Amino acid sequence: MKKKMLVVGIMMNNAGTEKSFLSFAQNLNYDEYDVDLLLAKKEGLFLPLLPKSIRVLEMERYGDLFLMSGKNAVSLVKKTFFKDDPLVFFKLLPHFLKIVLCPKKRTSEATKMWIRLMQSIPAPKEEYDIALAYWGDRTMFYLCDKVKAKKKLAWLHFDYRFPARDDSIYLPYFRQCDAIVNVSDTVNKALADKLPEIAHKCVCMENINDPKLIRDLALRGDTFPDTHFTGKRLLSVIRICEQKGYDFIVPILRQIKDTGFDNVRWYIVGDGDPALVEALKDAAIREEVADMLILLGPTVNPYTYMRDCDIYVQPSRYEGKPITVEEAKILLKPIVATNYLSANEQLENGEIGMVVDIDPSAIADGICRLLKEPALADAYATRLSERKLGNTDEIEVFYRMAE
Repeated sequence: MKKKMLVVGIMMNNAGTEKSFLSFAQNLNYDEYDVDLLLAKKEGLFLPLLPKSIRVLEMERYGDLFLMSGKNAVSLVKKTFFKDDPLVFFKLLPHFLKIVLCPKKRTSEATKMWIRLMQSIPAPKEEYDIALAYWGDRTMFYLCDKVKAKKKLAWLHFDYRFPARDDSIYLPYFRQCDAIVNVSDTVNKALADKLPEIAHKCVCMENINDPKLIRDLALRGDTFPDTHFTGKRLLSVIRICEQKGYDFIVPILRQIKDTGFDNVRWYIVGDGDPALVEALKDAAIREEVADMLILLGPTVNPYTYMRDCDIYVQPSRYEGKPITVEEAKILLKPIVATNYLSANEQLENGEIGMVVDIDPSAIADGICRLLKEPALADAYATRLSERKLGNTDEIEVFYRMAE
C-alpha cells in the first residue's frame, strides 16, 4: 500500500528551493508514495514542470502570509486579516511596538507575530503518513502546528546561524520534527553544534542534481541576446536581494573596469524586489558601468546562459549550499564564489573553483585573476571534468528517513 505524503511549500517560483524540490520530485518513486503538494500560492514558473503524479493543492485562506516581509507586513495584515478580525491590529500591537522600539528583538518579534497570524490558516483535513516542510522555517512552523502526520521532516536550505535566529522560537519546533534536513555536511554540523539537543535529528541530504538533465537543457532555448558581443561574459543566477550580494555587483564592475577589463559584461538571471532592481540599475548608471550589467530576468532554463558564459560568479553573503554552483560545476565552468559556509566543501578548498572573501574587492580580484590567467580557468574545467558530478542517488537518504 502506498504511503500518503504531504509536502508544504510556498510557490513554484524559479528559485533555489523550488529547483531543489523539482529535482527531488522528479526522482521520487511514485509507486511507493501518493504525494500532495500544498502551496501557499498555486503559481510560479516551475509549476508546469512538476510530475503529473503530484496533486497540487492551495491553502484555503491566508496563503499570502507566507509572502510577508518587513516592507509589506502592515498592508498585508490589513488586506488579508482585517475584514475577518477587525481587532487584529490590537492583538498584534505588542509585537509591532517591540519591532519598532527594540531593534535587537526585531527579527524574533517579527517571527513570533508571523506564527501568531499563521494560526488562522486552515489546517489540511487529511492525515498523512509522512509530511515534509520543504520550503524552510515558515513551512516548518505550519507543518508542526497544522498538519497531522505520523512522521514530520523539515528542510533547511540555509545556514541556521545567519542571519541570527532566536533559539527559543525554533527549538520547540525542531523538537516536534523527526528529522531536520540540511543540504550540506558543513551546514548540518553547524546546526548540530549550535543546538546539541537536536543534533541526533540532523541529517545531511544534498540537493539533487541530475547532470544528464542539466546538460540536455543547456542545449535547448535561447542564449545571450547580444550575439555580437566578443568580450568576456560573467553570469550569476541569483535573486536580487541582500543575501545574494546584489549590492556588491556595481562596485565589482567598477573595480574590474578600473583594472582595465572594460570588455566584460555581467549577466544576472533572476528577479527580486522591484525597488532593489531599480536601485541596482541606478547605481550602475552612477558608477558608469551600466553598459557592463545586463539584467535578463527570470527563466525556467538558465542553463543555456550557463553553457555560454566564461565565468560563473556566486557573490552571496550567506548560503546553505547553492544549487547554481553545483550546476555550474556540471557544465564545467570556472567559478568564483564567496566564502559562505559550504563554499570550500563545494569547491574542494579551491581545487575546482575559486573561493574568495565576502567582500566586493575580493570578488573583483578573483574575477580579474581568471580574466588574466586563462590557464587557471582551463585547469578548473579540467579538474571538474575528472570529478563525479551529480547525485541522483541522494534520494536514498530520504527513503531511509521515511521508513
